[in-house]
Amino acid sequence: MNRLLILNGSLSELTLIDKAKELGYYVITSGNNPSLIGHSHADKYIEADYSNKEAILEIVKKNNIDRIVSCANDFGVITAAYVAEKMGFPGHDTYKNASILHNKDLFKTFIQKLGLRTPISVPFDKKEDALEYTKKVEYPIIVKATDLTGGKGILRADNYEEAKHAVDNAFNCSRVKHIVIEPFIVGNQQTIHTFIKDKKVISSVSNDCFSFINPYLIQAELFPAKGIEKIQAELYRYIEKICSELNLVDGMLTLQYIVKNGKPYIIEIMRRALGNQYFTVADEMNGFPWEEALIRAETGMDLSVLKHTESKAKYAGHYGIMANRNGSVKSYSIPESIKSHIFKEIEMIKPGENINNHLNERIAYIYYKYDNYDEALYDVLHMNENIKIEFKD
Repeated sequence: MNRLLILNGSLSELTLIDKAKELGYYVITSGNNPSLIGHSHADKYIEADYSNKEAILEIVKKNNIDRIVSCANDFGVITAAYVAEKMGFPGHDTYKNASILHNKDLFKTFIQKLGLRTPISVPFDKKEDALEYTKKVEYPIIVKATDLTGGKGILRADNYEEAKHAVDNAFNCSRVKHIVIEPFIVGNQQTIHTFIKDKKVISSVSNDCFSFINPYLIQAELFPAKGIEKIQAELYRYIEKICSELNLVDGMLTLQYIVKNGKPYIIEIMRRALGNQYFTVADEMNGFPWEEALIRAETGMDLSVLKHTESKAKYAGHYGIMANRNGSVKSYSIPESIKSHIFKEIEMIKPGENINNHLNERIAYIYYKYDNYDEALYDVLHMNENIKIEFKD
């Protein structure tokens, strides 16, 4: 039985772990948090920081591991590419290309050279240079650490005083001490998630992104993205141009972008699983076996067996139940009008447990399907007020 290392074992990797075992792999997981749910589903867990590429390479060598799969984190993609390159494993981009795509400064420089529409970013590795730049920039701006995900190290600034705080925040959060500053584009944030074969898009789903509690963290999604039919061909051209330019391997490719005046502006790219079990909704929307496709692509398995089945949902999405403060959770309640559309629910913080960082922690995830767009959009926009959270304190 081939031995497969899947980096990390959070909720986001859980379905990948289960699918890999279905496909016949002996699954080993890594990560520096042994309490994550996915590790209990694996055949073996080895504690290690998956962002430490040399440590992961040593694990692969010592444990006779045959293949590696990335996780729902940019560090994991870079590590997986590095290990695959050193070991001669198939299914991953070169380490150089993975680094370009998953570091915000390198990626934005790359797509600006390609001439793709994007907010023009200016990279900095020295705080004093960044602060000097903010004295003459046109506001509003957004300041980002180049090497983080999940909204970490990102702040908007509307003036110089806010910019100083944003620059400090980004440098303090960044592991590599690199940041980018770019214009803040006002528009609708969306995602298009695709599967690439021979540098062409063969399957895709799209969604609108909503951020309620934390403006830099996606809390809810609604599939498909509004107006996607008007910009999908352009987004496909962008994706396929990136694939051709870098000679990317088959697999996942996601663009996040902001639509302003009907035009998409690219802000992020990912070649990995998305967080919060995104594939749970993607599977419902277009009948493509997303988990199996990722495992097959990143391990070099045959992709010809991947087929689309009938869509199970007209509109669908996921919502992370979050509170507006920290504290001990007593319970939460979902109105029947929303509950009747839920097809999956995952509790993350049980009654009596604490929320320690309400800007990032979810009490639960809910996954929903609708037949009517207006009803779906109304519920998504009002879930924060209609889903009630009761605290013990």
